[in-house]
Parts: sequence; C-alpha cells; structure tokens
Amino acid sequence: MKNILDELYDYDLFHLTEIEDMDGLYKAAFDRLVKAEAELKKAYPDRTDILDEYQSADIDLHNLSNRNEFRKGFKVGAQLVLEMIKPIIK
Repeated sequence: MKNILDELYDYDLFHLTEIEDMDGLYKAAFDRLVKAEAELKKAYPDRTDILDEYQSADIDLHNLSNRNEFRKGFKVGAQLVLEMIKPIIK
C-alpha cells in the first residue's frame, strides 16, 4: 500500500494532466530532445537498442529523482505549516 506522498506524486489523489509551460522552455527543451533523438537514429540506424536502453535508464533515474524531490518539498511544506500553528510567545 502506498503512502500519501506517493499517491500525491503519482496523481492518485489529484490529477494533473497538463504541464504548465508559461514561457515555452519546456517545449523548446522537448523539441531539442526530439531532434537529437532523430539525429542519433539517423546516424546509427542499427543501434537503436542502445538508445532505447539509455532512454529507459534515464527515465527511471529522473522518476526516482523527481519523486525524492517531491517528497522532500512536501515535507518542508508540512514543517512550515507546523511552525505556523505554534503559539506566539509574548
């Protein structure tokens, strides 16, 4: 059974379906990635297995890192809330 932080991260409690890309940086980075992938596949058409394995490992690493950062950030937020409800000493 997942804990609440994992459920939040996996969108099991709140569903976020879009990435907010206010300044276009996400799209620009994504476009660079697609272009680089196409160039690699063109340069090494018979070695797409290596690219696929690299991409899979990279995705796994990013997911683990993102989950860890999400959990840490959420815990910091909760600690801020706890600090805010402490009585003010006069």
